[in-house]
Amino acid sequence: MRWTGAAGSPTKTDIINTLAGNTRANAIDQATSADTTYPVQIPTSGTNCSFWVSTRLSCSVTPANLINNLRWFSDGGNNFGGGITAIVGKAAAYTQATGSNGVSGNPLTTAAYAGLTSPVDPFTTYPPGSPFALTGSLNNPTTGDFGDFVVYQIVVATSALPGATTQETWTWKYDEQ
Repeated sequence: MRWTGAAGSPTKTDIINTLAGNTRANAIDQATSADTTYPVQIPTSGTNCSFWVSTRLSCSVTPANLINNLRWFSDGGNNFGGGITAIVGKAAAYTQATGSNGVSGNPLTTAAYAGLTSPVDPFTTYPPGSPFALTGSLNNPTTGDFGDFVVYQIVVATSALPGATTQETWTWKYDEQ
C-alpha cells in the first residue's frame, strides 16, 4: 500500500491492484501510476525532490500461520539517468509528505519524517543480495497493515535531463510459514 494524506486519516492505495504495480514519485502527496501533472522540477542549483513515498505491506487474506522476515531491495543499479537518484529509509510510523506542489518535496531526513527509524541511504545500497531488513510480522487469523514502512524519495540535481525516466524495480520479500 502507498500511504498519502494526513497522518490521522491517511489514504491507503493498493499499488498492485489499483496502480497496476507502479507508483510514480511526483512533487505532490498523491498516489498515481502515470500522472505527470506534478513532475519534480530540475533545479537551477542544488537539488529538488519528490514528495516522500511511504509504502507498507498489507494482507487482505490471513496467512496460513505467520508472515515474517520482511525484506525490501532494489535491482542494484540506478537506471534513472544522470543527476537522478533515490534515497530510502524505514519508519515505524507514518508521516505525511510535505513540500511545494509541482516543484519539490521537503528532503527526507530523520528530523523531517518523525517516524524514520534509520538514516536514509541511496536505494542502490540494498541490492537483491543485501536487502533492507524490516521489522514486523502478521499472525493467523489477522489481516491488514503490518511491518515497517519503506519510505523513499527521488532526488533530482541540476545535471538531470528533462523528460520521463526509466522505471526502477523495487521488491518486497517475506516468509510465510
